[in-house]
Amino acid sequence: MEFSDDFIAQVLHDIYRRGKAQSPADLSPELFRAILRRFNEATAQGMAASDGPDMDDDFRQALRHSNEVFSAFKVHRMQSDMARLLTDSNGDLKPFNQWANDVLPIASHQCGAWLRTEYDTAVVRAHQAADWQQFLREADVLPNLKWMPSTSPNPGADHQLFWNTIRPINDPFWNEHRPGDRWNCKCSLTSTDEPCTATPSSDKASNPQPGLDSNPGTDGAVFAQSHPYFPKSCSSCSFYKPGFRDKLSHLFNNKAKDCYNCPYINNCLDSLCKSDKPDKEKLKANRVEYKRLLHDPEYKDVVFDKRTGGLKAAHIGHITHEGEHAQRFFGGLTSSDLENECQNQLFSMGHKAIFCNETKKKNGQQLAALDMVMDDKYMDIRSVTGRGWYSNIFVKKNDQLRRYNSRSDVEEKADALCLYFHDPNLFDETKMKKSINYFKFYRNFDGNLLDKDLKHIYCVIKGRNELLHYEI
Repeated sequence: MEFSDDFIAQVLHDIYRRGKAQSPADLSPELFRAILRRFNEATAQGMAASDGPDMDDDFRQALRHSNEVFSAFKVHRMQSDMARLLTDSNGDLKPFNQWANDVLPIASHQCGAWLRTEYDTAVVRAHQAADWQQFLREADVLPNLKWMPSTSPNPGADHQLFWNTIRPINDPFWNEHRPGDRWNCKCSLTSTDEPCTATPSSDKASNPQPGLDSNPGTDGAVFAQSHPYFPKSCSSCSFYKPGFRDKLSHLFNNKAKDCYNCPYINNCLDSLCKSDKPDKEKLKANRVEYKRLLHDPEYKDVVFDKRTGGLKAAHIGHITHEGEHAQRFFGGLTSSDLENECQNQLFSMGHKAIFCNETKKKNGQQLAALDMVMDDKYMDIRSVTGRGWYSNIFVKKNDQLRRYNSRSDVEEKADALCLYFHDPNLFDETKMKKSINYFKFYRNFDGNLLDKDLKHIYCVIKGRNELLHYEI
């Protein structure tokens, strides 16, 4: 499964505790947030893979809101299917272990293989949404779009008749067919000034699958409202709880459902997401520090987000690694580029991330330094660029912390490390726990247990809107 056994057990206990009387719209906040994080990761990964410039904030927010709505309906379907199995044939509540065993196939499907399929498809469709925005920007130079063949080693036949089709970007053909309108599709589009080809004839077998029959690049939603998770109408929706006037208005205006702009769903989302709102005291403190840093000549690039409380800045003595001789990773990124990505993601999540002065010297020798203060904790940033054991990093950074803490001007000892994963696939929860356990019992060359200055590890994973914390 995509989540740990302990997490699934926690969710099942929560659903069981609510019992037969639970409302269908009363979603598990923990499960909702976990599912939402996965779709936000997928969206971020897909947008980052596009060659176009960054999307504007409004369109990016529209995609994230669509993830919230989709996650709510997915969790609703999962909980409803589980709740139906709470009672036996006599209407009596089953013992927890019996019920948990009965619903395990539902959890395995919705939080396992099918969630992975949804994740992969969300990556593709977010990528295509970003591409489509770029196609629109360059349409005056490259007015046509070309359907590129699938990159899958075993492509299906359903899209092959569309391969190499070239049509104008505003052609109605793209409203009916496009890459990404089938699960696990690996086709893509590219802009071109090549001449148009004939519109291929299609059959039912090539029609978009439910939930994928929309263009995320134009409507700002990763999945379409035709997905089976969504209700067929407002009247059949568990979230739709109108007053008398709203019922009359809906009846006489004959409004079609519009789940992505529904005030009733938004009310539910506000409740589910309320714990993600910034702490008022933290927001106030970061605003005060922002004003101080703005007038401090030793700091630059000072930015404060009044919505999240995020604060970022860089000391003018922070060392950067650029130029032709700088080591590069992931197709051209320097270690400073990766540091900036890490800082920006922490900032977007509402954290304070201040790059430190690394140029202090004593007797002509440069002193050991750390990269960042994150939420008032000093730490170094280490970007993970390979698949080796994380424990190798821990040993080296533990020595760096020891040397930093031995400085006479250090008043409060540092004990933390921030790991940044530009490639989310390099993060492995199991490997992290094993690496921490190995580090706990690591011995020096004399055979003695290593003195541990490193006690906290924070993980920032590109596209994941959470900061993972591990204690040693």
